[in-house]
Parts: sequence; structure tokens; C-alpha cells
Amino acid sequence: MSRVAAVTEPPFDSRVYAMVCRIPFGQLATYGQVAELIGAYGCARQVGWALRRLPLPSAVPWQRVVNAQGRIAMSPGREGSDWMQRELLLAEGIAVDPDGRLPLARHRWRPPLELAEPSCTKE
Repeated sequence: MSRVAAVTEPPFDSRVYAMVCRIPFGQLATYGQVAELIGAYGCARQVGWALRRLPLPSAVPWQRVVNAQGRIAMSPGREGSDWMQRELLLAEGIAVDPDGRLPLARHRWRPPLELAEPSCTKE
């Protein structure tokens, strides 16, 4: 008899979603920042793909994660989620210019150190 594995989200995605849920209302994080916080240094692009896999609307505040330049990636490939992200951020009181630029320095999330998962240890 064969067993069918239950469909679950990959552990990486779950870690991304859990960390993104910790970003407070009105604050922003970058894809790279989220990657570092979950112990996946250098995996900013994978964080973006994990967020893109979320069904919309979502309880995960994905809109609070932006690129390292403090911009929303405006692209036809995002199928309108770039404009949705802009509207959600405006609703949180974060200014977004027509080109998707944000005041990242003013709204950058500064998480407590204990949130970061160590990616390696030195002895």
C-alpha cells in the first residue's frame, strides 16, 4: 500500500512567512534582511519567490518586504501584485512614489537580535 504525502509548504517558505509576520505595521524589511534573519544569508531571491507563492489575499503581510534599493519591483510579471503592494503600503502610511520608491531608511524594521537564526557557529 502506498502512502501519499500531505501537501505542505516547504520549510523554507514557512520560515519566511513566520518572519514576515513579525514585521510591524508601517515598517519595511528587505528580501535580504528576511533571508538573513531566517539564517539563509544570500537567499534574497528565494525569499521573493516564497512570497510570490502566497495566495492573495494573504494574512502574511508580504507587502512590507521590498528590494534593497527601497523600491517595489514594478513588473508585468507580477500580475498586478506590484500595484496591490503599493496600495497596501499607502494604507499603512508609507509613502510610495509613482516609480515604486519608498522611504526605506525611515520605515526600516529593526528587529531584536534574538530573532535572527544563526547560520553557522564559530568555536
